[in-house]
Amino acid sequence: MANQMQADLTLLDLPLKRSGAIIASAMGEFTAPGAQEIVVLRPGGLIELLRIETEEAARPAGDDSDEEEELSTGIKLVNRTETQSVLRSLEAVRLSGSKRDVLAVGADGGRLTVLDFEPCGSGGQPSLLHCPAFGRTGCHRGTPGQYLAVDPKGRAVLVGAAEKRKLVYVLNRDASGRPTIASPLEAHRSRTICFGTVGLDNGYDNPIFASLEYQYPEIEDGAAGAGPSTIMEKQLAYYELDLGLNHVSRRWAVPAQRTAACLAALPGGTDGPGGVLVGGEDWIEYLHEGMTGGSSPHDGMDVDGDRKAGKVICALPRRALHPAGKGVLVTQITVHRQKKKYKFFALAQTEYGDVYKVTVRLDAKDKTRVVGLTVSLFDTLPVANGLNVSKLGMLFVPAEFGDHALYQFLRIDVDDSAPTCTSEEATAAFLGQEEVTDEATYFADPAHATAAAAGAAFTPTSLRNLRRLVSADSLAPITDVIVGELAGNEVSPQIYALCGRGPRSSLRTLRHGAAVTELAVSDLPGVPGAIFTVADNSESAAGTGRRMDKYIVVSFADASLVLAIGDTVEEIGEGSGFVTNVPTLACSALSGGGIVQVHPGGVRHINVEKGQAKQWHCPGLKRIETASANESQVIIAFAGGEVIYFELDPQSGNLTEAATKDMGADVCCLDVGTIQKGRSRGLFAAVGFRDQTVRIVSLAPGSLLAQKSSSALRALPHGTTLQYVGGEDNAAISDLILSVGLDDGSSLRVGVDPVTGSISGSPARRFLGARPVSVSRVTVGSSPASLLLSSRPWISRPDPATGRHVMAPLSYLPLDHGCAFSSATIREGIVATAGSTLRILSVEAEGSGLGTEDEAFNAKSADLRYTPRQMCLLSTGGGAAPQKQEDRKIVLAVVESDYNDYGLEEKSAMGFDATGGLGKMMKKESKKEDGDAMDMDESDDEEGKEEKKQDDGDDDDEER
Repeated sequence: MANQMQADLTLLDLPLKRSGAIIASAMGEFTAPGAQEIVVLRPGGLIELLRIETEEAARPAGDDSDEEEELSTGIKLVNRTETQSVLRSLEAVRLSGSKRDVLAVGADGGRLTVLDFEPCGSGGQPSLLHCPAFGRTGCHRGTPGQYLAVDPKGRAVLVGAAEKRKLVYVLNRDASGRPTIASPLEAHRSRTICFGTVGLDNGYDNPIFASLEYQYPEIEDGAAGAGPSTIMEKQLAYYELDLGLNHVSRRWAVPAQRTAACLAALPGGTDGPGGVLVGGEDWIEYLHEGMTGGSSPHDGMDVDGDRKAGKVICALPRRALHPAGKGVLVTQITVHRQKKKYKFFALAQTEYGDVYKVTVRLDAKDKTRVVGLTVSLFDTLPVANGLNVSKLGMLFVPAEFGDHALYQFLRIDVDDSAPTCTSEEATAAFLGQEEVTDEATYFADPAHATAAAAGAAFTPTSLRNLRRLVSADSLAPITDVIVGELAGNEVSPQIYALCGRGPRSSLRTLRHGAAVTELAVSDLPGVPGAIFTVADNSESAAGTGRRMDKYIVVSFADASLVLAIGDTVEEIGEGSGFVTNVPTLACSALSGGGIVQVHPGGVRHINVEKGQAKQWHCPGLKRIETASANESQVIIAFAGGEVIYFELDPQSGNLTEAATKDMGADVCCLDVGTIQKGRSRGLFAAVGFRDQTVRIVSLAPGSLLAQKSSSALRALPHGTTLQYVGGEDNAAISDLILSVGLDDGSSLRVGVDPVTGSISGSPARRFLGARPVSVSRVTVGSSPASLLLSSRPWISRPDPATGRHVMAPLSYLPLDHGCAFSSATIREGIVATAGSTLRILSVEAEGSGLGTEDEAFNAKSADLRYTPRQMCLLSTGGGAAPQKQEDRKIVLAVVESDYNDYGLEEKSAMGFDATGGLGKMMKKESKKEDGDAMDMDESDDEEGKEEKKQDDGDDDDEER
């Protein structure tokens, strides 16, 4: 029975929020030449293509200054591919003769995958070029896929395992130009552990791959032969692919530092010296074929027996408070090639986040020979899983812990005052002592690295050469989670997560839905029944080019409150021309400068310029039940189903009764819709009836109030809107959307033909809450949207990127009524009521993917000083007596700790900014005219312009 239950068990994984961590990343031009794009691998088998987009920031209206326009930079998600695998490595491959890059991916499937992202440029999915199998599935130490190395000319790819196995695939093209891949060539070596691989730039000679590896001794059954005194010796080995013989051989090997951990290839062939930069503990070393490396005492002696240095090695500037006997490990090295020949630089990062610029000095006469290294402190960044430099002078840093970031290079040539070490200083330190004659032994001692860098000690500061442009949220790692409704006034529970490590850690509060900014809250004299805004239709407001509201009208059971919008919101009473001793059912600004107010007793047309008002009274004892109005049309409904339609006469400027019709059923709600740009009237109105139907009626001359279509509902309609979305500047391509809120807490959305008025397609339904749903028009992200209010507020709108309609809840307390709001200071807002309070809100939709699967939650962060370990809930209120619910408070107790760290007072005394806040703005400095400026694909004339140093608060990886 148990076996049968186990066989029938099926698990479904539905993530609430996709992983924000990045395993590996690669920069390239994947969809089109010139596109600066990043491919990242995320846990859970996700491959994401991100694009760096730079555009001119919008100027305020009326700004005609000649100042240089600012650029706005962002990262846009182009494509996401789910692989259902464990992704391990990736590399960008530029095939021979191609102007774009393809992607090579190593995973746990026992295959090498080559993807082409060109279809993603038009909204498609990446195409699979090749997927040859080479081994077992799973992440085994002998299964290739852990390491990838690519020939810079795109001729071959090396796939390496953590131990023993290496395979080389030859890439080519067939007669039709389609990329082909040959059978793998083996480059195995028994008992060899690999620590890293890289493809060397060898011009158009045979491809060469460098491997950092260690071959452990052969010991059978624990036999003697490797005692405690045996010293582990790593090697840097070159593997050559002979394209003529179709064979891979181990061409050359040289001992490397025992702590060597990462590799980076230098430009070669006709563009540079070639070779490899090897990063280890305390040192960065240059190695290339033909160098002995000085691995033995005899290698450090010349022919006369005098000691000499055989290494090109440079120490790292060290932090002033770092222990002398403890090493500093280099974890990442990247090399960026500049436009000019023999122009390149390298960036190296340590385990503490310090980033160094590595300058490779070449012989003045022979540019293919390296004569020395210079390592200078560049900046301090979060510890990263990679360093990706773009041709536009940007640096993408996928952080190991915490948020990722995109930085802009302010300069690449460091100041003379920057802490700097040279390889000559390391050589002089070795030759100036007599105790150790073996270079390998000497450079393995952290104390010797401290001595070599004694004059280059530094204290981490805020950013000097980089400026942070964009941050991408990441919750990794999460150390503890609590789920509950602790805010006290929200419908859905919140998720409280402890994230990060060290001073970059934080307490994140995740709420389901889009983020809302509360701009103002004011008490009202009672509980309102509706709220409206009246636009400013004066000539001065029309000159601004956008809608701005003049009044807020709040309707109560027996009165109306009129508020004037200016620098402040103030009550103006009867001076506005409104009737304030009756409730308001609808109101709107009319074209030509008037205002219409609909109340139960009639329709009031207010002429603002003349200060006069005209009143249309209800006939007999009839009372208006519901109404709707826009710039030139008003529609009202009486009890029993009688509907009257008014229209603004453009010649006389008066509202005239145009049509009356008995609809045959009581009206619950109605909406006259919006007027498209370039038209004088709306063509249709939506009317909801108590017989659980919604009908589209015509407002066109000659067929006024004629029914065009209808749709049956599952419950009584509570609110409805007609709205044009998409293509507002061209009426021919606009879509007309009907939204209906029902009494059972659900909503309905369906398309309406903008010409015939027929309801097209099947409606989309969604349950929103336990309360009846009211609907109103708002604007979010410069696009029309619908505000739906039930047990919690919702936003419904088309996604500008994909065109797909999306819905998202708002992370806010339940609202009773709401409508669009716009002023001189608030471009797109919402004015709403909740109980007896008036609230002005703003939905944060810019760059957030509102309503999409990437925005299931919005997060607020509280910075922590140390790594959070655990948290728990505590109830406070004082005393042992029973507490009232309103006096009871819930607080979170968080335990933070870090090993071998300083306290806040000690950090402040030593100059650390332990809070991670922004420092003071630094003075402007001009670039040196003879400096090694950053080469960019665009704006080459920008050299020599003044750049501004900005603190970015990234001095947060302090000494531990």
